[in-house]
Amino acid sequence: MTEKRGRDDSDDFSGVSLGGMALVVTVMALRHPWQSLKELLRVVHRLGRWAFRLVMAPAGLVAAIVFTRQRDRRPTFEDYLHGRDEK
Repeated sequence: MTEKRGRDDSDDFSGVSLGGMALVVTVMALRHPWQSLKELLRVVHRLGRWAFRLVMAPAGLVAAIVFTRQRDRRPTFEDYLHGRDEK
């Protein structure tokens, strides 16, 4: 009879524990600091662009709605009838 096991987080990377994998990544980053910094800045730049687009999409939609409503303010027939008398 086999016993079903749940997920074991100690063996996610081909027999290497998560702590061991973190150690390997840290050692590699320290061995090549300029390459690590370059890759980190590339990731930060992409995340910044993504966040900017995410924030600007609703703002652009609101601006488009406001500008189209202002442009649609055309004079009505009553405006032509009364002309400049009311101003």
